[in-house]
Amino acid sequence: MVAEIRQGDRALVLDGTAVTATAAEINKLASSGAVVASGTQEAAISDPSGGATTDAEARAAINDIIDALEAFGITAAS
Repeated sequence: MVAEIRQGDRALVLDGTAVTATAAEINKLASSGAVVASGTQEAAISDPSGGATTDAEARAAINDIIDALEAFGITAAS
């Protein structure tokens, strides 16, 4: 079986057939032993904090990236 995940429409493609799946459903596949993205889930990434200058927009964008990585099972949830 060949599996592919498309982020834009959040489709899970199994053997060439697109199956609509939520991030939670994709994570269930990962927890059942299915290979997700890189094949190995990385450790959780903490939200940005500290520093002399706080850039709220950059931190919000970084948090969105972290959320997407978690949603697709690439990193563990924080």
